[in-house]
Amino acid sequence: MTNADDLAARASVDAEIRRAALAQLLRGGPLAESVHIILVVIVAALVWDSLPLSVTIGWVGGVLAAAGLRTWWRLGLARRTATPEEALRGVRLTVAGLGLAWGFGAATAIPALRLDQAALILVVLAGIVAGGTGTLVGDPRSFRYLLVTTLAPLPVGILLNGHSRIHLLATLLVVFYGWSMDRVHRRGYRTFAERVRASVLLERSTQETARQNAYLDALIASTPVGIAVLDDRRVRSVNPAFEALFGYSAAEVAGKSIDDLIVPESQRGESRNLEARVRAGEVIRVELERVRKDGKQIHVRLSAAAVRTAGDSALIALYEDISDRKAAEQAMRAARDLAEQVARARSAFLANMSHEIRTPMNAVLGFVELVLDTELAAEQRRALELVRSSSEALLTILNDILDYSKIEAEHLELEVIPFDLPKVVHATATLLAVRAREKHLELTVDVPPDVPQMVRGDPTRVRQVLMNLIGNAIKFTEEGEIEVAARLVHRDGDQAQVQFRVRDTGIGISAEQQATIFQEFTQADASTTRRYGGTGLGLAISRRLVALMGGELAVTSEVGHGSEFRFALTFPVEAAAGATARAAVTLGGRRLLVVDDNETNRRIIRDMLGAEGMAVHDAGLSTAGLDALRTAARAGTPYDIAILDAQMPDLDGFGLAAAVRADRSLTRTRLVILTSAGQRGDGERCRQLGIDAYLTKPIARADLVEAVSTVLAGGSGSAGGDLITRHSIAESRSTLHILLAEDNPVNQQVAVAMLVKRGHRVEVVNNGREAVDAVGARDFDVVLMDVQMPEMDGFEATERIRALPRGRTLPIIALTAHALSGERERCLERGMTGYLAKPFKAHDLFAAVEGRGGAAPSGPAAVDAPAVDLEGFRRSMQEAGAEQAVDGIVATFVETVPQRLEALVTAAQDGAAEPIQRAAHAFKSAAATIGARDLAALLQEMETAGHDGDVAAARARLEGVQTAARLAVEYLRNATKGNHDA
Repeated sequence: MTNADDLAARASVDAEIRRAALAQLLRGGPLAESVHIILVVIVAALVWDSLPLSVTIGWVGGVLAAAGLRTWWRLGLARRTATPEEALRGVRLTVAGLGLAWGFGAATAIPALRLDQAALILVVLAGIVAGGTGTLVGDPRSFRYLLVTTLAPLPVGILLNGHSRIHLLATLLVVFYGWSMDRVHRRGYRTFAERVRASVLLERSTQETARQNAYLDALIASTPVGIAVLDDRRVRSVNPAFEALFGYSAAEVAGKSIDDLIVPESQRGESRNLEARVRAGEVIRVELERVRKDGKQIHVRLSAAAVRTAGDSALIALYEDISDRKAAEQAMRAARDLAEQVARARSAFLANMSHEIRTPMNAVLGFVELVLDTELAAEQRRALELVRSSSEALLTILNDILDYSKIEAEHLELEVIPFDLPKVVHATATLLAVRAREKHLELTVDVPPDVPQMVRGDPTRVRQVLMNLIGNAIKFTEEGEIEVAARLVHRDGDQAQVQFRVRDTGIGISAEQQATIFQEFTQADASTTRRYGGTGLGLAISRRLVALMGGELAVTSEVGHGSEFRFALTFPVEAAAGATARAAVTLGGRRLLVVDDNETNRRIIRDMLGAEGMAVHDAGLSTAGLDALRTAARAGTPYDIAILDAQMPDLDGFGLAAAVRADRSLTRTRLVILTSAGQRGDGERCRQLGIDAYLTKPIARADLVEAVSTVLAGGSGSAGGDLITRHSIAESRSTLHILLAEDNPVNQQVAVAMLVKRGHRVEVVNNGREAVDAVGARDFDVVLMDVQMPEMDGFEATERIRALPRGRTLPIIALTAHALSGERERCLERGMTGYLAKPFKAHDLFAAVEGRGGAAPSGPAAVDAPAVDLEGFRRSMQEAGAEQAVDGIVATFVETVPQRLEALVTAAQDGAAEPIQRAAHAFKSAAATIGARDLAALLQEMETAGHDGDVAAARARLEGVQTAARLAVEYLRNATKGNHDA
């Protein structure tokens, strides 16, 4: 409130006080006038004999005249309109007249009266003044007029009567009495004024409250939300919106229970709980159903709160009709459910289609690969290679269609996992390097050091986009070069934006064609479609994938001068960590169970892994597989690993995995899911279920062997652990720099194609001299050395490499077409660290190279059959009826191997030929008995050397014997660990 408003309010209150004072003065007029007449008559009777008649009549007449004048004025005031100020002036004048009449009459009479009569006169005057403090309380000036006119003449009269002490005391008493009456009147006036002011303010407050209540009532009445005020669960009042919402009138609901009126029977317990929460001070907002008067249920939003006042407590409830919104939500849910049903049906169709196509494709590719590992005529090999390449092309088209369908249905889910970004770029380019070399194109990769190494994202999709762009560049480029580059755009904290670029010198794309190049089933034009082939989905998928990863795929091109595709992605940067290579284990003797409803798939896996020495069993149904796992566990020979098909008729692979993980007796068994069609969320399901690996069909033999080996090298599955996939295995492989010394061009192409596809870098030389020069000039991780080459053979080249500083510990693996007994030992004697017979298989080559890469020479690579033919030994014992003795014999052999090796070493150190012959012969007999053929062959050669007295030759074979013995013991321990554990 401003000062002006405050002054106006005060003035208004003062005016009200004046009006109240005037009313009080006028209301007391008749009584006061009557009292004055009565008192003057009494006084006249008192002094009638003591005063001259004229004085008495003059005094009485004066008082009566003054009283009559006051009465006449008061009655006249009622007949005319006068302002408060005019009325107050009239009151004051009439009061002054009465006072003068009493005062001067008393002053004239007192000198002639006796003391007792004078005292009585003073008492009468004192009573008049005292009465004036009440009748004139509203106007201080009127009272002072009465006080002065009544009491002021008295001292004159008293002193005229004499100046004795009594007269002086009477005069002082009159003065003191006048002062005290003035104080009493002032206090009475203040009380009167405060009372009037409080009354005025109370009236105004009451009026303001009434106005506000009326405004609030109007607001409540006009509010579109139904409002009910409740008192002890009964309705005190409702607004019109409540009446309209529920169909009740205010009179119908007043005093009724709100539950009986609008709460459904089934929700009354909940209603009481809500009320208890509100009374406890909580403000609730809930959506629920209520019932109208006509029985129709409606959806409402209820908001309720407690209203507490002095001595009163109530609840206010607001009801908002949300029936239309609920109907819209129901329609939206129905539409969403329908869309999800359509999406599920589409996904199911895609999954089934993928499964139905990939299953025969898996059989085709699997058997082709198995047949290609056998001896074939040149024409047969070419035909099978054509079958494999055509199948892979068909599989690529199928993958493109499935990816595009997933993207269209928004079911494609991106992974966010750590990966090595430069390695992904290099490995992707390396996979296509063979195709580029076949067209004599230069394929370069540029990843500067400032590009972060470890980032988080989806490496599979990044590789897919790069594969498509690089593959297109190779397809549409006839000569020149292809450049693959990744550069750091900018880095902000732990976020890095990297731009990928693929540039070629191919046919180029016109400006008109660039507008449609990213559309589905579209290439540059119809002629290129016919000439170069393809579905026209690659760029459309790549553009969608880049967009899903937060980037945009763009192209710059000029016809005849090539094209450049580029996109930028932002990755969270992972903290730098040292590379961790996955360990591998020997598969020989390990127990494997394959659970797949497809007999062909079971046969392919059985052939692939059985060739590695694994004991492979299979089951055609999930229930049979689970029974087999439990039976083996109870027998003390649990399976090391189980490969489960994801799609099976009785219980899918994930359900079987859950059952396995729920059985404590099967916790040691590793689990691998093999699927023909990856579904959204499969990776996360695998992690939650404790599945160790997730692989897709068809799968190459080398990839399957490495995946199984990697799984067995790790710990048993646990929920949330790292999931092994094709990608994670590829990323964990070390990229080796390999020197291939081979003079045959065909053999060069075979080895290079295998190793480059594996992700390694290969440098080729044509003879031993070039190999020596290459090792002297550059660092290599491993050397593949052909034994027979022009100018300088492999043995001489190995001897010279060993003399070089870089070659002392460099792994050198011999490549030879001689598979004769003793060839491996001859290679080891000449300084080589491994041996691989031609023609070799891909997985044998990978095992030799990757098993020896970066390691010091320690013996031959294990690339052939299992170290021990335990199954053959078991069959021979079974034929003899002594199968139960196999485990005991094997345990004895394993226990005695250290003593036999110690005896051989001691004999070799002594330098005498005969002890070497005896120790080798005894050890050879035991090894040959249980089927350790390689070990037995080496011991036979050592025995022969001892028999011939050639101690040096015997000593040269000692290291090979030790390695073969270690492999045999490891195999036997793995193959029989179930019995030992039991």
